[in-house]
Amino acid sequence: MSRQRTINDSAFWRSPKMAGRTQEDRSTLTYLLTCPFSNIIGAYQIVPRIAASEMGWDTESQFMPILRRLQDAGFIEYEPEQSYVWVHIWWDHNSPRMALGPTLRQKTFNQIRELPEQWRTLYTDDLIQRLPENGELRGLVSNAFSPSSAADEGSPDRLSIPYPYPIDRGRVNYNYNYNPTTPEPEPLGQLSTGEREQITVLLRNTPDQEARFLLAELSKAMARPGHITQSPIQYFHGLLQRHRSGDFVPTTQGAKTAATLARSQLKAMVVSGRR
Repeated sequence: MSRQRTINDSAFWRSPKMAGRTQEDRSTLTYLLTCPFSNIIGAYQIVPRIAASEMGWDTESQFMPILRRLQDAGFIEYEPEQSYVWVHIWWDHNSPRMALGPTLRQKTFNQIRELPEQWRTLYTDDLIQRLPENGELRGLVSNAFSPSSAADEGSPDRLSIPYPYPIDRGRVNYNYNYNPTTPEPEPLGQLSTGEREQITVLLRNTPDQEARFLLAELSKAMARPGHITQSPIQYFHGLLQRHRSGDFVPTTQGAKTAATLARSQLKAMVVSGRR
């Protein structure tokens, strides 16, 4: 049975997020918002060869480079092993409240559970932030995907992180400033409590040196106004996906120095919380 997809015209064509996007970028985003692969939650599997054919493009020389470009810009995430796409601007054009209504709620939850494991916490956190603060929907999502629920699926009690320091999340000083003489905090110091915890999870099993380079890249991006079009976590997740696929190359000048600085920032936050 055919479906209808809608696009909010002003949220697409006149959105500041779209500034600088090429015609190919806009066409691909339109496709991802409306294609037959799409589902309720805007995160779904695609077949790149079929998607490229429906766009009238070649897969390797046209469709995939544009997909990677949109990921680098924070518009999507792409998981190459399972060919999953997460369209970050999906809820700019669709109603999360409708997706969590009585008719669609169970199907929405099932689709979230089918996401790549490393996406689920990020996805539910993003979804919760888009729901009314004074309603019951935030609680429904939180309860359905809480750590206690995940425990039933065999999630580990402790996470392996590339830093030899335990995190006391109840007492960490999240106002840490790497250079106390600087009036503004270093970029990583601007991350929220939840964002730091998510980065810790995302860096699970990542070698120490590579984790430092990834953090340095995030720090550089956060220091550039307007460079991150979505959230820092979504941007970092894109960096990590590129790293896992072998496409990540540090762009920071003096990458080792910047990476050491980023690591020292995060380490100092943790050590401060242990005092």
